[in-house]
Amino acid sequence: MRFYSTVSKWKQGILKKKLLEKDFISASQFNLMANTLNHPKYANNKLPAKGTILPPAWHLAYFPPRVPESELSTDGYETDWSPPYPYIHRMWAGGELSWNKGNPLKVGQNVTMQSSVREVLMRQGGRRGDSIFIWVDKELHNEQGWSTTESRCWVYVKQQDKDAIDHHYQQQQQQSHQPITNPPPTASPDFIINLKPTPITLFRFSALTFNSHLIHYDHIYSTTVEHQKGCLTHGPLSFTLMVNHLDQYLSNKETITNFNYRCLSPLIVNDPITVMGKQTSANDYDLWVLDHEGKIAVKGMATVALKHHQKH
Repeated sequence: MRFYSTVSKWKQGILKKKLLEKDFISASQFNLMANTLNHPKYANNKLPAKGTILPPAWHLAYFPPRVPESELSTDGYETDWSPPYPYIHRMWAGGELSWNKGNPLKVGQNVTMQSSVREVLMRQGGRRGDSIFIWVDKELHNEQGWSTTESRCWVYVKQQDKDAIDHHYQQQQQQSHQPITNPPPTASPDFIINLKPTPITLFRFSALTFNSHLIHYDHIYSTTVEHQKGCLTHGPLSFTLMVNHLDQYLSNKETITNFNYRCLSPLIVNDPITVMGKQTSANDYDLWVLDHEGKIAVKGMATVALKHHQKH
């Protein structure tokens, strides 16, 4: 009872919490993201011009967690939204993004970001035991007003043994492999890209986003504490790959306005992955990331629209 009282008190406080941050959309961070993703549109050794529009999700290269190491969790993530002990292990569960097509973020802008908690869910007896899900909304404004909203869903769980974690992911993969239609939803994609996130890829993305979570670069921690097969590809890197490859597939007249996704199972470093997309209606696309066994590890849905006409 005392424990649940502690969690309830934390929940009451966290729902009132707001963070306001400021950053500058620098050309250097833009260039480093382009190099990390090996984006074909941008020169690897040339900074973008002022006014260059940020591709979808590249705001992740800005607004890093500005906290000293002493204020991080023992495994390296920022604790701004973390529940009390014993919910010490954080996983990226999914999220949503929306973009103002008439007011995109651009290189050279000063931007503010306000973060607040949308929802906290406490679940008992799940596949990984009791857990706490927390949704954090991040609204980004430039000088012209609202530009982008990103909502992140994290799940916090207690420390578990290897058998419990293996069982959890086996169940998740069985669900992700069940066909929704016949043929399966990933049949006949409109675009498909094969990639292999390496330790260098993960290091670069961690450095670029100032993400010090050990599970992305510490093999011993990942295998002995988290009981994974190796370091894990970042959830935000996965969804960035999804929306960026859709963005490259779209015509120059179209842009992504909304995207939601769920992380179903981990992607292990050095394992090949496949990013796929399929148009389902005039303005909608289903997107997937498949693991090295061809099972769905991340799934999402995107909505596109004609770009806002800008006067020259």
